[in-house]
Amino acid sequence: MLTWLKKQKEQILSPILDWVQIEVTTHCNAECIYCPHTFAREDWLSAHFPLTLFHDLLPSLSHTNLVFLQGWGEPLLHPDIFEMVRLCKNQGKKVGFTTNGMLLNKKNIHTIVDLQVDILGVNFAGTTPSSHNRIRKGTDFNAVVAALEYLQRIKAERKIRKPAVHLAYIMLASNFDELSRITRLANKVGAEQVVASNLTLIQEPQLFQEPLFNNPQRLNEYSRTLVIIKKEAAANNILFAYRDPALNETSCVCPENVCQACVINVAGEVGPCVFTNPILSGSSGKAADKKVLTIFQGQPIPLETFSFGNIKNTSLTRIWGSKRYWEFRNLFDPETRLLPREILAGMPPSCQTCYKRMVSS
Repeated sequence: MLTWLKKQKEQILSPILDWVQIEVTTHCNAECIYCPHTFAREDWLSAHFPLTLFHDLLPSLSHTNLVFLQGWGEPLLHPDIFEMVRLCKNQGKKVGFTTNGMLLNKKNIHTIVDLQVDILGVNFAGTTPSSHNRIRKGTDFNAVVAALEYLQRIKAERKIRKPAVHLAYIMLASNFDELSRITRLANKVGAEQVVASNLTLIQEPQLFQEPLFNNPQRLNEYSRTLVIIKKEAAANNILFAYRDPALNETSCVCPENVCQACVINVAGEVGPCVFTNPILSGSSGKAADKKVLTIFQGQPIPLETFSFGNIKNTSLTRIWGSKRYWEFRNLFDPETRLLPREILAGMPPSCQTCYKRMVSS
């Protein structure tokens, strides 16, 4: 009886969120050249989000619109990924995840369609096999495209629109020129949206020139090209979302919707963003005493991460409503009356040194 009453209370008081991102796994079958998982493979905490913990979390998602099953890993490696989708769909939630595409076999595609997954994001790092396969090692461009074409045929046969296919393109200096062909690729695989993101977490010196903002001589070219691509995509009924790579170091705007969304990592830690995930700093992994570094403005600095609480011992509802979390959200609230210098001073170190914030305009 007490357990039932507790769940009812959680459902009633659960936060009203646009989405909750759940890191269902930190296992991955790829070795992308820019990914923290690749650099920290020997010390990385490879784990799956427990299905029992997922069940416990559901009452706190009562007023959440979208559940996105994604983190620093490949979601389709989780043995219970489709059961998690079922549980969310049974509660009337929209569900999505992003995949590297290598496990989009026919069986999984049919299951995705049958479960009416709302959003299927697929990662790309080029519009040709040579670029994509070089950057996203362990994946195969042609195989991923073929899988999406098969999905498109199944959707056409059944006369359905779900899942909506979104392409996630990582923009690098070495693959930017191929982005001009992204509309053609999106049309080919039936994608409704393309999200072109900047590389904003730099952990290896050899990657320093890959972020677009570290190539100031090409910034105007990048901006003009992105505008042209957006117009071309719109003409093809494709939404092209991006953020200009030019840095604004005084920006106090976080593009991660931290006031209306949150991330729960594979260990149950709750934070505002995948970049604050304790998994990255090793504090939840095998190398808890190792200092993990990131490169910011040309200098190596400690990678600072943090959590507002763990759902293993405190409900998401209580964590979201905590004073500490409220004070954090208040910094990024558009209605805040704080001065920009006060906002910047109040940010955690990981937000102060976040390139994502600086390319948020």
